[in-house]
Amino acid sequence: MIFLDANFIIDLFVDTEDNHEKAVKIYKKIKNKQLIISNSVILEVITVLNIKLKVSKETLEKSYSRLNGGKFNIVEDVPLYNEAMERVVSYFPQRLPFWDCLYLELMEQLEIEKIATFDKHFKNKGVEIIGQKAK
Repeated sequence: MIFLDANFIIDLFVDTEDNHEKAVKIYKKIKNKQLIISNSVILEVITVLNIKLKVSKETLEKSYSRLNGGKFNIVEDVPLYNEAMERVVSYFPQRLPFWDCLYLELMEQLEIEKIATFDKHFKNKGVEIIGQKAK
């Protein structure tokens, strides 16, 4: 099982992103594995595409369809919010985003050891980063 972080998916979907080519290469290597995302990954991806990157409505709709199109196993993560919050606090004084702590909690509970990400927050957190070392 491999967890796909939101920033990896964004780079995969948007060809103008800095890590797009890297994401495509990584995806080609892992696409036949069991790929896991959570409902919060979908929320994060769509929010960033819409608000930060301001992609077209066609790209937004296509991305949403791709996320829900059956290539990824979607896991419900809402029941893990309390544990994720405990994890956020446990990392003080280092500050990790709630979403990243949620994904780490989900990975731990599902015994997922690998993550596709370009996010530096996952470095040295007990997970294997697929394709490259996080920056």
